[in-house]
Amino acid sequence: MEENLIMQQLDVQDFVKLNIKCIQFFGYFCPEYDTIFKKICYYIYAVLFVGFFYILCMLSQLANMIAVFGDIEKMTETSFLLLTNIVQALKLYSFMVYGSRVRQLIRSMNRKEFKPKNWKQFNMLMNGVDDSIRLPLSGWYPFSTNTTPIFEFIYIYQIVATLVNGLGNISMDTFLSGTIMAISEQLNILNNSFQIMKQEFEREVKKIQQAQTEVRQSLICNIIHYKYIIQFADEMTSLFTTCIMGQFVVSVIIICMTMFQMSLVSVLSLQFLSMLLYQVCILLEIFLWCYYGNEVILESNKLTESAYMSEWINCSKDFRSNLLTFMIRSQFPLKLYAGGYFALSLDTFMA
Repeated sequence: MEENLIMQQLDVQDFVKLNIKCIQFFGYFCPEYDTIFKKICYYIYAVLFVGFFYILCMLSQLANMIAVFGDIEKMTETSFLLLTNIVQALKLYSFMVYGSRVRQLIRSMNRKEFKPKNWKQFNMLMNGVDDSIRLPLSGWYPFSTNTTPIFEFIYIYQIVATLVNGLGNISMDTFLSGTIMAISEQLNILNNSFQIMKQEFEREVKKIQQAQTEVRQSLICNIIHYKYIIQFADEMTSLFTTCIMGQFVVSVIIICMTMFQMSLVSVLSLQFLSMLLYQVCILLEIFLWCYYGNEVILESNKLTESAYMSEWINCSKDFRSNLLTFMIRSQFPLKLYAGGYFALSLDTFMA
């Protein structure tokens, strides 16, 4: 009894709790306040914070892009973070416009059906970063940045703005990775639930008729669990499919431009190393989505086999019929799509 209480008290939202706090801190996602006054205060904070660190920084980069238009080398240098910030706007849109649906999606992670049913499932969930003095980023400002203390102020501002925007962007990206990972782990748990479905009740229930009833009820619970996983995945895809697609497109452009820039500088230079690291970060960002999306496909593909391993032979005709229906349905694996065009998988990443 105490063990069941511990498992039911597990907060599945821990997958994304830290990411949510970071996103809220950066002004991208309003917390669930109990008073209008607190909400108004947060919105004022969000407008000031996002306006100063995100919009102002992006406008500076846009102005610089216009100022250097026609110079391919300077345009590619300017466009690195500009394109990243533009695609960040798509993510901001999802959190700001669909805030209530995002909150509902987060709350649904603690459904009864998503809770672990045994210690193995509990452990599955628990186990589940020119050579002269210059500004770090290219940017146009309506005043000279070459004098003290203006240079120092803009230098610090660019570092802080880049850090804030970077952490905000990473928080949203890892939030998406966390939700995809949660779907994968729920499918992993569901596979385990099917495999141990009959053995559990045969061990605990002595009467055959009662055991058959309990097994049939367990099958219904597992099918409901599967339905909620599908609903959760569909809602997540509906909310974020555009920004995921945008991230893929922009990442391809950024990779091409960094390769071009890297061909212009010395391999031993700091600039080459910084662009190489930036390219690795962009690839890692896409890889995480593809990796966990691939795990969703793999775990989903196991459902038919897991259902077959439930020792259904001695069960009732109704049970076998319902199980067969589920097995037919589960032969179509769950896939998460970017923009509705291609699935998040390792094959997509390698392509």
